[in-house]
Amino acid sequence: ISGLPGPSTIECSGTPTWTTPTVTDNCGVPTLNFADVTTNGSCPNEYSITRTWTADDGCGNTATATQTINVDDTTPPVISGLPGPSTIECSGTPSWATPTATDNCGTPVLTFADVTTNGTCPNEYSITRTWTATDDCGNTATASQTINVDDTMPPVISGLPVPSTIECSGTPSWATPTATDNCGTPVLTFADVTTHGTCPSECNITRTWTGDEGCGNTATATQTINVDDTV
Repeated sequence: ISGLPGPSTIECSGTPTWTTPTVTDNCGVPTLNFADVTTNGSCPNEYSITRTWTADDGCGNTATATQTINVDDTTPPVISGLPGPSTIECSGTPSWATPTATDNCGTPVLTFADVTTNGTCPNEYSITRTWTATDDCGNTATASQTINVDDTMPPVISGLPVPSTIECSGTPSWATPTATDNCGTPVLTFADVTTHGTCPSECNITRTWTGDEGCGNTATATQTINVDDTV
């Protein structure tokens, strides 16, 4: 029986190419048959096939020749692209795209993991979602999408009373505003500025309230009380 090629290796998406040997005998023409034996590899898409040819001359004399083809899976999946980095307001909801994944041998599994990176203030950060496509033999491909979360909107602070006037013997009555923000609860603080009038008992006081949401966006509201001495 003639020789056969040595062991060879193909990708799992390929088709084995077998060689048929020739056979001769000193008396007549022997019959030629083959049998395949498959041996599993370390993962579902990898294995080896050994084809053994047997020549039989009909009188119990035989000869054999074998050819082995190893089937490997070394090609990673192909994962589709994802959108480039985008930016949303902190009050928004991230919109994630889901990629598709294909493989030369079977259907890969898609998983994702998110990594959050803090920004310069509490309401700002970025989220990177990385998708991983894994085939049955552990070959992987990745694609990622990043969404930046910004806080550019100032708080909203409620209005305060218009300027009013009291006698110098009275006590100023201050209103306290409320402040809201699209992301969290702003901090309210105030500062008073007194401006002297034309005589010692007269002045005006302006109280300025500031709402600060922690990312440098602020809003203000003021109330002025004039103090007179008319008695």
